Amino acid sequence: MVMSSFEIKEWRPDRPVSKGATAFHEAVANSSWIKDILNELSAIVRPKIKDGDIIVDFGAGTGTSAMLLLNHFGKKISLWLVDNSQSWLGKAYELLNGFQNIRYFILEKKGGSYMTLAEIVGNNTVDHVVSANTFHLVPDVEEVFIGIADALKKGGTFTFQTGNFIREHRPEGCLMIDDTVKSVHDTALEIVRTNNRFKSYRKGLDRRIEFEEAQRKFVFPEPRHIDFYLGALKKSGFRYQNPTYIPVKVRYDDWLNFLRVKRLQAGILPEIGRKEPSPAEEEDRDALITMGALKLFKDLELNNPLANEEYFKIDIVYVTAVKE
Repeated sequence: MVMSSFEIKEWRPDRPVSKGATAFHEAVANSSWIKDILNELSAIVRPKIKDGDIIVDFGAGTGTSAMLLLNHFGKKISLWLVDNSQSWLGKAYELLNGFQNIRYFILEKKGGSYMTLAEIVGNNTVDHVVSANTFHLVPDVEEVFIGIADALKKGGTFTFQTGNFIREHRPEGCLMIDDTVKSVHDTALEIVRTNNRFKSYRKGLDRRIEFEEAQRKFVFPEPRHIDFYLGALKKSGFRYQNPTYIPVKVRYDDWLNFLRVKRLQAGILPEIGRKEPSPAEEEDRDALITMGALKLFKDLELNNPLANEEYFKIDIVYVTAVKE
């Protein structure tokens, strides 16, 4: 039962939308791959939804997933957007604040970690939780899953997807997000070592590579095995269905736009300019990442059995679980 004294504290932005959030949103929202990914996610969730249900978009970010979910569900639902970034969620609010059935919540820091979903919205309050490509970023997945289970009503569902996970029997040529980022990073550093346009960055490069590894892994963490997520679901009180694996096409031009988002470039190639690059460093980092990406795309076109001159494919997993 929900405690009568529990007060749901909704969030409203108190600052302008950041340029980084806008750039990220535009790069992702205009891509074909996110639409294809959300089409599949919506098809899985839609049959479970009834009019009046409360659906949480966990890790809603800049609102891209929320916009697409609203288009697909087509029911009289309440959609609650939850994220841990005020700058990211501020963009979602800018785009969606005219809708009456949307509420916004921030996962605030509590001690050394973020509050759980149940601590924000209460126990047994929501019917479904969906998440689009968030959980590869979450350090303590089991704690977050427990918070989601507590927030769900009995029989409520939790559905998430990610394109950054390890599994056996992956189709040959089907990539992880991490595969592309590693390739672009390594190629960019090789260009620094061999192209005199960037020779000013060679001094101390090996030391910077070692020092900046933590920053790269913060933005693009090491992928974890699918069994890691399934085990965490089981420990958190969920009964999960067999995962669904779907290869999704990613157009080279869409992916280049994604890789060129400045906030992401600080994690792709922090060895050039670190977190606060000068204008010249920022320009050079963008050039290096672009050159690395174009080389990756050409290699994929020539050598990857699932790629052609327009796109490559990434391996997306969809997992649905029910609160027992």
